[in-house]
Amino acid sequence: MKLRFTPDAVRDLEELRDWLMPRSPSGHRHVVSAIRAALLRIQDQPQSGRPTARPDIREAIEPRYGFILPYTVRGNVLWVLRVYNARRHPLIWTDDSFG
Repeated sequence: MKLRFTPDAVRDLEELRDWLMPRSPSGHRHVVSAIRAALLRIQDQPQSGRPTARPDIREAIEPRYGFILPYTVRGNVLWVLRVYNARRHPLIWTDDSFG
């Protein structure tokens, strides 16, 4: 299964990098590694994420740093919709999430 990121997810990763890299390059590497591990798990087992209110969207949880990774599967592509910290407000999904 291919892994793809929506424009919103890419923007989330860029914001994370821009905020964390100047403060702690090693911390950034650790966070990215933890996010990558969570994504590899769901890429291998897409149904393992927790269900959401929308039947087509599930969430992978990165527990160490508190990231939530909402995703959906379309054909043979697992789309990562966002990469956000659990302390943020709940996200509202729209049909234009794929940019």
